[in-house]
Amino acid sequence: MRQRIRNILILMCICILGIYMFQGYWLYNSYHVQLDQFSKDINESLRTAVYNKQFADVRRYFRRYGREHGDSLRGPGELPPPPGPEEGGRHIFAESNDRPGPHQNPNRIYADTLARQISDFLLLNNITNDSVKLIKLDSIFSSELHNRQIKTAFRLDTFHINFEGFARESFRDSLRRRTPQKTSKIPFNPASSLFVQAVFESPMQYILTKMVWTLVGSLVLLVLTTICFIYMLRTILKQKKLSEVKNDFINNMTHELKTPIATVYAAVEAMQNFNALNDQRKTQTYLDISKQELQRLSDLVEKVLHIASEEREEIELYREETDMNEIMDTIITNHQLKTNRPVQFRYDNLIGDRLVDVDRTHLSNAINNLVDNAIKYSGELPVVHIRSSIENGNLIIRVKDNGIGIPKSYQESIFDTFFRVPTGNLHNVKGFGLGLSYVKKIVELHGGRITVHSEPDKGSEFIIQIPV
Repeated sequence: MRQRIRNILILMCICILGIYMFQGYWLYNSYHVQLDQFSKDINESLRTAVYNKQFADVRRYFRRYGREHGDSLRGPGELPPPPGPEEGGRHIFAESNDRPGPHQNPNRIYADTLARQISDFLLLNNITNDSVKLIKLDSIFSSELHNRQIKTAFRLDTFHINFEGFARESFRDSLRRRTPQKTSKIPFNPASSLFVQAVFESPMQYILTKMVWTLVGSLVLLVLTTICFIYMLRTILKQKKLSEVKNDFINNMTHELKTPIATVYAAVEAMQNFNALNDQRKTQTYLDISKQELQRLSDLVEKVLHIASEEREEIELYREETDMNEIMDTIITNHQLKTNRPVQFRYDNLIGDRLVDVDRTHLSNAINNLVDNAIKYSGELPVVHIRSSIENGNLIIRVKDNGIGIPKSYQESIFDTFFRVPTGNLHNVKGFGLGLSYVKKIVELHGGRITVHSEPDKGSEFIIQIPV
């Protein structure tokens, strides 16, 4: 059984560890995917912002050029007349696609492209200074980031790059080697060799915000898995403990029931085989022994049935004004009469004549069980000290003995049903382990608690505290 439970525990621990490692690996990969996406978004946003800014500059220049030359604003796709040679314009000749007829010479036309004109305008006309352009670029770039729902703080850095003596490939490599918090260097003003780059603060907060539901779901899954594991482990250990307690109970019950049966059997056999019937005194003695053992057997059976019925049904308390001195006197007198050895009782009454509101029957039975245990687990000369008092609004009842004591490791378990302190194969003290569980239940129903102070070979003291 123990080996089986150990194997189950090892397998469950391996499964839990595997789940934690898998979740961690998956979250790690998800974070880096989001980080790569963040890098792509900020680069695309900066390129788009630079493009929009440059396009706006060209469009604004065309409008100003048209106003200065008296031209009306043209629609999309319409260009201003190409500058002549005296204006420094460049012309590209292209042949017409129409094939000439037999009496027709080939025609040649000017075909200045939009890209060529835009380049000329940007290079030859520095419309505004770079600082003003950067301010506008910052606004456009912020809008692009807002459209992509990126709200991480950033700053724009500019670089003047001198290409002389600079290998093109090494420059490209330098542009590629960048951290995820920086964009690539993008040309902003080719005329002044100005490049722009956006530098962001740590994107971790932004990425974790996007992954919040993923993180919460993973955390909930791990917590639920751990709770299920702990609950299953506690259930297995509890079942193991119940199995051990059941076996101890069966062993104890066997010895408890065999003793009175064997005693009665011996008394009957003596009367049959040793002419005890002819001796009236011996006959009476054997009959008294048989009656006493049968009564003991009946009490044991009743106790087991009583505990079983209490497990099925909830005990109801009937509180009434009770004199604790009367209860203590009755308990001490009964034990003095039925105990077959001398017992020294000491009772300290610190309550006086004050009455307390408790269930007289159940509380009396609980104290009686404590006194019975104090006598059973003591030596040849048991000394039982009972003390009752009222302290801080609580009824305090102490039952102390000079018995064998209880090891520290078992003091929390002695109030469990059917539990008895292990003694190996020795069964010199009779019992089923039912008394203390009943005592604890009654005290808790009164709203109180019971504690124990004990050391091996130095006796035990049980303390009941009930609010009154």
